[in-house]
Amino acid sequence: MIVVGRLPTSGMTFVVPFDGSEQSRVGILRAVELAPRSVRVVAFSVVPRKNAEWAEERGLLDGDETYSNERVVSRLQDRAHEVGDVVDFQHTTVDRYAPTGKISHEIRAFARDVDAKMVFVGSIRAGGLVSSLQSVGSSVASDDAYDVVLVRRQGSLSD
Repeated sequence: MIVVGRLPTSGMTFVVPFDGSEQSRVGILRAVELAPRSVRVVAFSVVPRKNAEWAEERGLLDGDETYSNERVVSRLQDRAHEVGDVVDFQHTTVDRYAPTGKISHEIRAFARDVDAKMVFVGSIRAGGLVSSLQSVGSSVASDDAYDVVLVRRQGSLSD
């Protein structure tokens, strides 16, 4: 796994799998809301190389733009920082046709590498049971190296 960005070197870390979607944005919001100042919040993106369709589905490219990995990563980073300026952004890339299992593997490996204490998975479809999660959430949630927070509500905890 090649991770681009600065790895946390000490202290507690919360990781948020971030694909630019509204659901993953909500995950960042909750992680920032719950993190004490001493906790690093890292938005971690797994970007399929040269996959314009993936980028367009997430609003990272307009239909008439040519795919550029740098452009997609830059826009993901901008979105993560829009949610919270205290958020660190890191990413890795995978093959254009990487299966969901590969993406969740990269997220789990990253969370273990940075010794994450919690992983925040934003999902409007997350059910009460981990096994009912769709997408990469169920695989990420199955790792016992960290606690998992499923975030369904968009509002603040104080709302």
